[in-house]
Amino acid sequence: MRDKTIAFAGMLQASELVRQIATSGQCSQQAAQASICSIFSRNPDSIEDVYGGLGGVRMGLRVMVELFSARHGQEGLQALNYSLGLAKLGTKIQRDGKRQRALGEGLDLVERAWRDTEEPLDESVISQLADVYQRHVSTMDFRLSISGQPEYLKQPDKVAFVRALLLAGLRSAFLWRQVGGRQWRLVFQRRGMLEQAESLMSA
Repeated sequence: MRDKTIAFAGMLQASELVRQIATSGQCSQQAAQASICSIFSRNPDSIEDVYGGLGGVRMGLRVMVELFSARHGQEGLQALNYSLGLAKLGTKIQRDGKRQRALGEGLDLVERAWRDTEEPLDESVISQLADVYQRHVSTMDFRLSISGQPEYLKQPDKVAFVRALLLAGLRSAFLWRQVGGRQWRLVFQRRGMLEQAESLMSA
């Protein structure tokens, strides 16, 4: 349950960051760094290492606590809807071996550029990640629809950041599935995940 909670918090965090950019044009840079870096964490020792420690997924844990304790507003529901969409996308990609390999190869190329830069949110890396998302995820029959302010969703740099963060959300969706996370189980596991999230936030 602990691993499922952390991975789902990773999905919620990426989704909340997407919501923030789409509605206000900006987002938490610290949380965004942890989410983007998680894309390139291929062989972690533990699930929290994917995010550089529990601090790297703190925003996601907070959103989860608000959602599962019914203290959320419309914003929390939007982040949840994006997360459920990412879970669906992740399942479809994992059933499509050819697309999954192509996605991995695309990320391998971006990883070299990411390792060469000292800035986790380097514009070139974000742009390359967005391109990978557009080529290998946006071309699927199921696509996520992002709601927000047109003034931000028309800006190329904001759109690129959204796509890169959706890729980070997919990384967490793959992780969530690997540790046994399933959408239909969420209803039954909500209480346990809430308790885990509260415990992890106070750790």
